[in-house]
Amino acid sequence: MLSRPVGVAEGEFHVVDGQQRLTTLVIFLRMLSDYLPTVDQAAFKSLYLRRGELGSDRSVLRLNSDTRLFLERVVMGDGNAANEPATLEAHARLLKARQLIQIWLHDRLKAGVSTQIIRTAVETELGFLVYAPEEDAETGIMFEVINNRGKPLSELEKVKNYLIYCCVKLQATTLRDTIDVDWSDILRKLNTAKKTSTADEGAFLRYCVAVHFKLNKTDSQYGYDELKKRMRIDAAVKDPHLKREAIKGIDDFVSFMKTAALWYARLYGQQHDGLDANLRPILDQIRAQERHASIMPIFLALVIKLEGCGERLLSLLNLLEILNFRVYMARNMTARNDTGQGDLYYFASRYYHSELLSDFSDEDKKIGHEVIEDEEAALEYRLVEFISWNAPDTLFRESFLLQAESPDDFYKWGGLRYFLMNYEAELQPNKTIQIDKITLSRSEGKSADYLSVEHLWALENRNRAGENDRKIDRFEKRRLGNFVLLELRLNIQGQNDGVADKYPRYLKGFDDEPPTDLEQVRKMARNAKDILKEMAECTRSKNYYLELHRKLNTGQEKRFVTFAESRWSIKNCLGYKKLQKEALAEASEGEL
Repeated sequence: MLSRPVGVAEGEFHVVDGQQRLTTLVIFLRMLSDYLPTVDQAAFKSLYLRRGELGSDRSVLRLNSDTRLFLERVVMGDGNAANEPATLEAHARLLKARQLIQIWLHDRLKAGVSTQIIRTAVETELGFLVYAPEEDAETGIMFEVINNRGKPLSELEKVKNYLIYCCVKLQATTLRDTIDVDWSDILRKLNTAKKTSTADEGAFLRYCVAVHFKLNKTDSQYGYDELKKRMRIDAAVKDPHLKREAIKGIDDFVSFMKTAALWYARLYGQQHDGLDANLRPILDQIRAQERHASIMPIFLALVIKLEGCGERLLSLLNLLEILNFRVYMARNMTARNDTGQGDLYYFASRYYHSELLSDFSDEDKKIGHEVIEDEEAALEYRLVEFISWNAPDTLFRESFLLQAESPDDFYKWGGLRYFLMNYEAELQPNKTIQIDKITLSRSEGKSADYLSVEHLWALENRNRAGENDRKIDRFEKRRLGNFVLLELRLNIQGQNDGVADKYPRYLKGFDDEPPTDLEQVRKMARNAKDILKEMAECTRSKNYYLELHRKLNTGQEKRFVTFAESRWSIKNCLGYKKLQKEALAEASEGEL
């Protein structure tokens, strides 16, 4: 289906449906032209590929700005991506189409099929049904039909199509061109962030509409439908005031999404151009947490509202990292991964639109000698309140301790690497901690300094007959204290050996391998050395190794818990003491 919006030159049309078919056909014709007789090539290309005088010629089919240059310079050129580097998955797909077509043509020609037969088949056997509605209402109906048939479009694609359609209806030609350019930038930023799957794009859109349009968690999952409700496009076409509001609303929303995509690129793609250097460490921390579904609306609301700079932003992002770890990463803290998401979506939208403070009564704003006097303070209080409800100090502390009958295994805890990474950073504050390297899973690749999670009491270690694999032994092996980060080069040297054999290697090296660079391993090794010395005079009972690792685990756990309580503390945050008193009062009433 074609349309010809106001301002488009005679003989030119916008393709509403059929873009992929036409693009594939044009690539096919371009590749076929290479096999035609030299005398026929110029006329063939002028008819199907490019028209106009040299220097003023244009492609017969022009794609949107995000793929136009790549198609014309690479795919329709010599296939060399150096002429226009690929920055989107769409670029790779276009180049792949060229390669597949080239292989197909080569195989047919090799089998004896002539180029004339192929050309004749295309020109005489291939047909198109062309439809160009003249009425806007008819275009709208066709738009809806097209968006809801065949292979489903992503929500993000449907939103773009709808915004373009709105611009056509509103005769907002300049805004349409702006959206085309801005959408290209959005896609590039998402590509930089490696968030290009349908699910990733859907999540990005969901966060954006939740914050920008003040949608609750449920409604935000239907961003396309909610957008149509808010545009009121049919009424806007008839009313000049509503038309101006609609145009401004579209422009504001696309601008929000463009800025949100920039922060995606900064957070996930480490694109730090123009970024306040003070924010880089906290972005690294949040990125390494991996699970972001609950906090992303607040993250976007913060960085966009506070324009990506300032001490208040840094403080609130640190609090957001604490919330995400305590509530969504600490072991068994919540029954569901999305616990409390509705509240966080609410906080995000109310804060972004400067409405969160109004939720507090005058009395609620008074917290001892402190007063909640602006939106940032209101958000801080709500986040601290959320943490106190969902991950109170007592439960947070207990999350690092394994009960004797618990089937849990800290080796399977999704937050283990992140926890140990932060512990190492605490022990070596002046050393640059390569966060991405530490959180890298083994399946993603390894190097000489790759860091693995090490069992101190190895699973397969055979210390004494009848010991090592009893229920009580397996419990000690599953405790948090039984784990450290360790360089893979040291881990593979004797992964099933006992700690008495391991710790000297960690401190002094092994064969050609240097000693560990990790302070948590050195601390553990020194502790193991002291415990072994202490137990040297003991009679080797049946429980010797059990007692050895129990002592080692208990010492490790105490250090871990003390660190965690300090690292992810909210005790200095606004309203913490007030919330603690309220919680104690409620607990006392419950006991009565």
